[in-house]
Amino acid sequence: MRRVMFAISTLSLAGFALSAANGDDLPDGKGRDIVLRMCSNCHEIERVSGVRNSKKQWTNVVDDMVSRGAEGSEEDVNSVIGYLTRNFGKPVNINTSSAQEIEAGLSFSAAQSEAIVRYRTDHGAFKTYEDLQKVPGLDAESLEEQKLNILF
Repeated sequence: MRRVMFAISTLSLAGFALSAANGDDLPDGKGRDIVLRMCSNCHEIERVSGVRNSKKQWTNVVDDMVSRGAEGSEEDVNSVIGYLTRNFGKPVNINTSSAQEIEAGLSFSAAQSEAIVRYRTDHGAFKTYEDLQKVPGLDAESLEEQKLNILF
């Protein structure tokens, strides 16, 4: 009986380790394969998926990893930063945060962050992502990159 339990436990742990190594806990999306290729050689993917950082923080982390030997082109590095920011960014409540908090958390420019606060002040709280898209001067690409990190 003990051998059976040991075998089941061992197989379960091996399955968990294999799924972690394969990045099964990473969301699908542009850049996922590059993250697996560049990041999983040196550490477990959980070190990535268990952290929430702003774009600036992810940029610093990825730059540090490249300086330590992670290999990839500049395009790969930008793809990794974009993927990590989209999927593991720092959530920001767009209705209660100051312009400075929006800028730091979502990596929008100061002008974009101020435009969000000004629009919110003039038109009331944002209820949906579509409401946020109405803000004049807000870069659609930056907004889409941060979509999963915006709380209402």
